Amino acid sequence: MIIIEIMNRRILLILLMVLGAVPVLTGATAVVGGLGFSPDDTNGNVYFDSEYRFLGVWWMAAGVLLWWSLRAPRPRAVVTRALLGVMVLGGVARLLGAALTGLPPVPFRVSMAVELLVIPALLVWHRRAYPVVRPPVA
Repeated sequence: MIIIEIMNRRILLILLMVLGAVPVLTGATAVVGGLGFSPDDTNGNVYFDSEYRFLGVWWMAAGVLLWWSLRAPRPRAVVTRALLGVMVLGGVARLLGAALTGLPPVPFRVSMAVELLVIPALLVWHRRAYPVVRPPVA
């Protein structure tokens, strides 16, 4: 039983490490390439290019912070779950945008599906694998 639990945690950590690579790579691409590397044919202006690059840094930082949290999964469990929760909220924001303005390009539809279906499952899995133990109140 303990071996299965250890394997279960190891698989979870590997999945989260791979997941962390997505914002690091796509964020770096956004910073370096700007709207020229966006997944659609946006004819953005200077404002949107600047905003896209800025958000790329935040997205990249989220991936790096996720990797950092996985180096000590139990003591940093709250950080991991906060990041995953923000990703889910990002998916909700994408869903709202889709409802109000129409569906985004395919890469963002895939992102939305991951954020609304896969990430919540990983969040539950993480909570079960690494329960937060609070110290007793003195």
